[in-house]
Amino acid sequence: MTRVIVVGNGMVGYKFCEKLRNRSLDCEIVVYGEEPRPAYDRVHLSSYFSGTTADDLLMAPASWYADNNIVLHTGELVTEINRDKKTIRTHTGRTDYYDYLVLATGSSAFVPNIEGVERNGVFVYRTIEDLNQIASYARKIKKGAVMGGGLLGLEAAKALLDLGLETHVVEFASRLMPRQIDEAGSEILAHKLSQLGIVIHTGKNTRTIEGNGKLEGLTFADGSRLDIEMLVISAGIRPRDELAKSAALQVHPRGGILVDNYLRTEDENIFAIGEAAVHNNMVYGLVAPGYEMAESIARQITGDYSKQLS
Repeated sequence: MTRVIVVGNGMVGYKFCEKLRNRSLDCEIVVYGEEPRPAYDRVHLSSYFSGTTADDLLMAPASWYADNNIVLHTGELVTEINRDKKTIRTHTGRTDYYDYLVLATGSSAFVPNIEGVERNGVFVYRTIEDLNQIASYARKIKKGAVMGGGLLGLEAAKALLDLGLETHVVEFASRLMPRQIDEAGSEILAHKLSQLGIVIHTGKNTRTIEGNGKLEGLTFADGSRLDIEMLVISAGIRPRDELAKSAALQVHPRGGILVDNYLRTEDENIFAIGEAAVHNNMVYGLVAPGYEMAESIARQITGDYSKQLS
């Protein structure tokens, strides 16, 4: 029986398990994830602040994995790949073997190297644990800001609004979501957000995160200042490729695990999918391409090579 290990218990890792199990009952599937719960919906994280529970966000409960004969290890970080022996090792000392290894390690939040970024009151917006920390801190303050005017940053801003904070968005570019929409669309978006009560600051290069221990404000390169008590950084992502690097797999100079049109790394038994993978010099930070990747690998492992990425 073919043994498949999935490293990463995020949305794309879950989707791969679902696709593979639907195609075959003859594969042993084992999932290792460092987060303490099964895969959950990161796309709708902001709903967590308006009444949605962590269980509501789950892609499937833990019982789904058991019902589908999928072994799920949560809270367990894979730290080593032995490509010669085709084994992995975790931070607990557990060793496991694979026929195929799927790296669905996702991404981490990019944190700019800004003076004061280590201060109390500075957070990232990636996991439910992050959200719990943000909610706890928000109970003690009145004003917060999000650094980053992309889609996730605007989701984070809505979350701060739902927490009852005076909310600001600080964006380096001259307009919101510059990669996704044109200038006219950005102006409409900014107007709608302003109507919700969110204050927009575009064209702002943050120079310093000020405070005496805890955060007290931001200073910008143009000399202006914004008084706030909390900052949520949503300034982009960085592919989680450290495990691949340690196994001497090729990674892109800007980060991410290099894969071919079949999503194989240079090791034919190891695949990479989702935000961890770089295909044709691109990292796809959206859910839909990740799901397409999951389908492609599930097909290949079950002997169907008819569909590859172009």
